[in-house]
Amino acid sequence: MTDEIFARDAEADARAFYLQRAFRAVLDAMARPGEVTEIEPVAQGDPADAAAAGLTSAALVVGDVVLDAATTVAVAGPAGARAASVIARRTHARPRALTQAAFCFVPEDVRGSEAAEAICALNPGTLIDPQLGATAIVGCRTLMGLDRAGVRTGAVAGADEASTWELAGPGIKDRALITLDRTDVMDARAARGDEFPCGIDCILVDGAGHLIALPRTTRARRVDGASATAEGGLAWAM
Repeated sequence: MTDEIFARDAEADARAFYLQRAFRAVLDAMARPGEVTEIEPVAQGDPADAAAAGLTSAALVVGDVVLDAATTVAVAGPAGARAASVIARRTHARPRALTQAAFCFVPEDVRGSEAAEAICALNPGTLIDPQLGATAIVGCRTLMGLDRAGVRTGAVAGADEASTWELAGPGIKDRALITLDRTDVMDARAARGDEFPCGIDCILVDGAGHLIALPRTTRARRVDGASATAEGGLAWAM
């Protein structure tokens, strides 16, 4: 028997390490709700697939690291079925209806009632199987908050009105303030009225790769002077 040594594929290695760092960014965001983490702005994704799915490259990378053949996916909006098929081909996740999918993308162009209806339709899990609660990956044009160093960071783009929200709950010291242009999603999240341990988790992502996570345990209250002051997601004592 002879040992064969195969040359490493530098491009494949670079992509694997990039996806590992992106997965770490998602985990950090979930562990520190309201804190901005970032996917490196490296063109490791596939712009053609992102465009075909109606997603930003950053949102597609989040899908790359959370989806596999054991998961299910849906995409909100009129082109959702076609977009889900693109993501399924790329990740081997199985397309499902919004009410059944473990992960749902809400593209940044899907807004208003369409986005709200998608969020309200997601599966909250059950008292016996709360882990079946869905995760929404929501595209934003404006997304601002503090990073781990306490520096306000993020992106501001687009003409949609932004709103500011105060977050509290496990993983947040005192409170966190975030600003985003997805009042439709935030209001729909609050309107669900899920009670822990049931509920949905949200990952907010902008086109520049900034991430903010809102686990189901995170309470959110609008604080920018608007009449809406709803809270969504009930935290438990820790």
